[in-house]
Amino acid sequence: MSLVTDQALHLVPGYRLQWEKAQDMFVLLYPEGLIELNQSSAEILQVCDGANKLADIVQTLETKFETTGLENDIINFLNIALENGWITQSA
Repeated sequence: MSLVTDQALHLVPGYRLQWEKAQDMFVLLYPEGLIELNQSSAEILQVCDGANKLADIVQTLETKFETTGLENDIINFLNIALENGWITQSA
């Protein structure tokens, strides 16, 4: 599956993004375990809420971090998340 830029992104049912205080990081929980996330990955997944499309995600994060040029990094991560089955897209 490859990223479709005009479709909203959201976590696949069964996956949950959660802050783990003991590990001092966000993790992606699923029935068989968890995935430790770096800050960038967690920031991206936080805006994959079923309402945001790629352009929305890029704009939100560039505004939040007061920078530009994040689109390629965001696309790369979203493609990895799609390939791993963490997120999905909907029209």
